[in-house]
Amino acid sequence: NSFSDSLRTFLMKFRLPGEAQCIDRLMEDFANEMYQQQQHQGRGTIEEEEKDENIRPMLFHSADSVFRMAFSTIMLNTDLHNPGMKDEKRMTFTDFVRNNKGLNDGQDFPSSFLSDLYTEIKTNEIQVVQNNEFM
Repeated sequence: NSFSDSLRTFLMKFRLPGEAQCIDRLMEDFANEMYQQQQHQGRGTIEEEEKDENIRPMLFHSADSVFRMAFSTIMLNTDLHNPGMKDEKRMTFTDFVRNNKGLNDGQDFPSSFLSDLYTEIKTNEIQVVQNNEFM
């Protein structure tokens, strides 16, 4: 299950509240759960991976990294699919990479992850429920 699929599933389960503090708490819960699931899927630190070939490195270095990427993805989704925005003003892949530089606890996310995520969001808008309707 990809990051965008997980975020998409999470956001489709309820209507996002209008209050920023409530959205922040919901996204923290998502980030903590996603990070915990990653840890239980045989992923570890780079040092652990070097010692045990069955351990793959963790994509996210902390729950905060998940949180930051979730917000970045929502911003990308809004930017790419806002009907009022001119195409020349939309976020490019290069912009997306630059916006996420160092956000994985001081390190960059793998370029393949960012490329796949950008393409997924560009081709398949994340729909959120607002006022009992998908937007």
